[in-house]
Amino acid sequence: MLIDTLLGDLPRSTFLQEHYQKQPLAKPATAAHLRELATWATVDRLVETPACDLLLVRDGKLRSGPRPTTAAEARALFKEGYSLALRNPDRYDAGLAELGRTLSAELQGTVNLQVYCTPAGHGSFGWHCDPEEVFIFQTAGAKRYLLRQNTLNPTPLHETLTDEMNPSRERTPIQECRLEAGDWLYIPGGYWHEVTAPDQEAISISVGLMPPTGIDVLDFVRTHLLRSPAWQRRLPMLGHASPLSDPEKMEAYRALFRELGGEVARMMEDPRFVLRFMAAAATAGLRSSVLREGSSRDPEK
Repeated sequence: MLIDTLLGDLPRSTFLQEHYQKQPLAKPATAAHLRELATWATVDRLVETPACDLLLVRDGKLRSGPRPTTAAEARALFKEGYSLALRNPDRYDAGLAELGRTLSAELQGTVNLQVYCTPAGHGSFGWHCDPEEVFIFQTAGAKRYLLRQNTLNPTPLHETLTDEMNPSRERTPIQECRLEAGDWLYIPGGYWHEVTAPDQEAISISVGLMPPTGIDVLDFVRTHLLRSPAWQRRLPMLGHASPLSDPEKMEAYRALFRELGGEVARMMEDPRFVLRFMAAAATAGLRSSVLREGSSRDPEK
């Protein structure tokens, strides 16, 4: 397995018990075989693929204006201090796609893959957190990572990431690590982190894996309730013209909620329903925020 190769002498059981979804882990050199997946040649080709989404950011601020369409234009902006953030490049590169598929199959999660090129002496985004479990593979140069536990929203979802989550309010200790080419870093979902390339330009691959959540179960349940006559039924009128008094309305709704809740409980206790959810969650490319059978939506991060 790829994860075993990356872990080297660290047992997989130790990683899963002590680090995965809990604590960061940095490993030196064990990702050296992935270095050729993201080189300047790869970046140049992806920049010149118009469909590949490209952001330019310098020390926390996004650049406005048209997207560079040539490698020369992108490299000129890079020399001005802009990081290049290629989003979902695995859609246009077979090697990156295989990396994402492999990690998704081994650890289960929907993939959000990006390639970052950061100029020496600069950073891209400032302190932030991601809802995904993030694997960083350093393919060229070096980067400095500052990490701290998130106690403000420890297990965020995409829908709950807001500007009100101010990392400056955090008081947890800051950890630091440096990645050289061939090293990799695991960052648990929700962990605050800030990244810079202090002394040399750097290229890295970021693979975010979003595991299924309870909200996904709720979304999945809804697709089945749409076919239920009990859930299609109209509820008692609440308007001023209703013949029911307010206490009668309350009692009618309480009785309906008990009935509807019982149907949901019976559905979720059915082993066949559990297996259907597990199969849907394991389907490659299925976005966790829309974990619904037959969905064709493809939301961006």
